[in-house]
Amino acid sequence: MSGRIGLTRLLRREPWLSARRPPVLVATGLALVLAGAVSTASLAWWSPDASGHPTHSGVPSSAPRTSVLVLGARSGYVDWNSRLVVDVLNGSPRSVSVTSDGRRLAGRFNAIGWMSTHTLLPLHRYDVTITYADASNHVHTQRLTVRARDSAHHNRVTLSPDGQVVGVGQPVVAYFSHAVPARLQAMVSRRLTVSTTPAVVGAWHWISAYEVHWRPPSYWRTGTHVQVHADVSGINFGDGYWGGSARSAEFRIGHSHVSLVDVGRHIMTVRDDGRVVRTIPVSAGRDKYPTKSGVHIALSKTQMVIMDSATVGIPRNSPDGYYEKVYWDVRISDGGAFVHAAPWSVGAQGHRNVSHGCVNISTSEAIWFYNFSQRGDIVNIVNSGAAPDRSDPGMADWNVSWHDWVNG
Repeated sequence: MSGRIGLTRLLRREPWLSARRPPVLVATGLALVLAGAVSTASLAWWSPDASGHPTHSGVPSSAPRTSVLVLGARSGYVDWNSRLVVDVLNGSPRSVSVTSDGRRLAGRFNAIGWMSTHTLLPLHRYDVTITYADASNHVHTQRLTVRARDSAHHNRVTLSPDGQVVGVGQPVVAYFSHAVPARLQAMVSRRLTVSTTPAVVGAWHWISAYEVHWRPPSYWRTGTHVQVHADVSGINFGDGYWGGSARSAEFRIGHSHVSLVDVGRHIMTVRDDGRVVRTIPVSAGRDKYPTKSGVHIALSKTQMVIMDSATVGIPRNSPDGYYEKVYWDVRISDGGAFVHAAPWSVGAQGHRNVSHGCVNISTSEAIWFYNFSQRGDIVNIVNSGAAPDRSDPGMADWNVSWHDWVNG
């Protein structure tokens, strides 16, 4: 069938083609706009030379010229949320094959030409092979490539830690900028890979719709090298969000720092690679504000923190309120628990619990512990009577059995 279908009729039948911003196609970025077509319908074309190889034409001559058309393209790109349409002007297509990432893109012929069954994925490359007969019924095979444009909204993944030496309790953490629906979490986890030297068994566990952690069954071995790769490109997260580009990170496990805080005995015992290196008197949370029990990890450390009781629901002007600078702080929970210097409670340290939930130690001991600590160190709190908060990143990883971790 010569010419297939007039472009004006095509646009009338498929209004989505003219509703999009001006495209043009493929390698050259030039457009062919036929008479009677609206100006937003642009396309690219190729025609064979005497040897049968494709050549690009600037403006078609009055003589019938057979051209391969890819509709709605500009400079080699087409919209990601449209279908791929391939046709032949002044000729008849015999077959069309389209592949992307080694997979065949399904499609079928209709009155327009060959149209993909599904819309395209952002930033994907599509390799097209078309066999067609020209106006003289000579058969040609042509290959061309188009790429889908990027989407406007991305669900970006951030990997942590990266480039650091961390403690034996530090999990691999993947943060997402947009919530990952529960129905996609298992599939997304399979797009996150962890490799270690030496080899370590581990598993991902979703802490929230925005955050997933990977850890081994027990604490890391000192010296382990960890590499992480995330590739969620091409995943439709819903609400117009698609996976962003791939990310990688790596880190190393440092010395084993494990501290045991016995709230009942008011003592913190610090071990370095299994050897006791410090025994520190402490004052933990009073009965009204108990320190949460369970295995905590050191999230960060800051030389000075302004602690404000209003952030944890205690009015500053109440009898239990406070607003003051606190020094030599090692954070062990997202909820505001620290091991820190508390010169005001030195008399209680080693004897009774008077804090608002933090672990109070003297200034000299706090400076030593601050310099000793690294992100991911273990601070295990026992005999407090308050259960750990497993939704808190500081307590989310090691207060869950391996069985429950894997199932999660």
